[in-house]
Amino acid sequence: MNIYRVTKVINQVLIYVFVILAVILSLFPIVYLLITSFKPPELTFAIPPVWFFEPTLKNYYEVFAGGKFVKYFLNSLIVALGTTLVALLLGIFAGYGFARFRFRGVQTLRLAALVPQMLPPITIIVPLYVLFNSLNLIDTRWALLISYLTFIIPLSIWMMTGFFMDVPEELEESAMIDGCTRLGALFRISLPIVTPGLAATAILGFIYAWNEFLYAVILTGRDARTLPVTITSFMTNKAILWGRIAASGSLVLVPVLIFALLAQRYLVRGLSRGAIKG
Repeated sequence: MNIYRVTKVINQVLIYVFVILAVILSLFPIVYLLITSFKPPELTFAIPPVWFFEPTLKNYYEVFAGGKFVKYFLNSLIVALGTTLVALLLGIFAGYGFARFRFRGVQTLRLAALVPQMLPPITIIVPLYVLFNSLNLIDTRWALLISYLTFIIPLSIWMMTGFFMDVPEELEESAMIDGCTRLGALFRISLPIVTPGLAATAILGFIYAWNEFLYAVILTGRDARTLPVTITSFMTNKAILWGRIAASGSLVLVPVLIFALLAQRYLVRGLSRGAIKG
């Protein structure tokens, strides 16, 4: 019995050690990025690394000095939020249709909806560029929003289909017997239960749109540029401004963290609702 307890304690200690190591390895790049953003330029590549220094806001000041960082920040925020909302709305209806309606070719259609997610982005950007150029949409937010939907909508459909499939059809059938319509059953019964799925899909969609680089660098210029492209502008032919890169990279993290924290609250609430109604 003592041996069993000792073994159990050792296993728990090992688990905690591995968890702590995993967290440290995951957070170290982010922490180092934040530290670098407050370092004077001469300490950026100091060997050995300098951990204690007088912090400075010079890097952040230089990022905002040009006056365009806020504009590009808004571009990223508007495009990411717009893409997430549209993809989530379409994903709800398409996912619900795939999960509830049986018709010939439904499996083939589901796989076809996922094809754009499987293709390399470079294979889609060429026809999109030709199309947007003919419509005079190059360097506009509309071009980014439409192009981002090509890979976020398939993700939303696939995820929402799985979540709706986990909802028992008997719940909706009971509601429709009581006089509820199909859409009413969707919004009153199924959606509250799949709130965790909505939160997870929204988080992934927002992160993908916020971090996207290839489409943004090809389809935008000076007006609709997003933050990932803006960060690369600090890499010039004369020098790489690591302090500005670290400062802008730290600022890019803020909306993602806020969005994830807000969605997490709804995620927990949705899990509670699902447990009660299930």
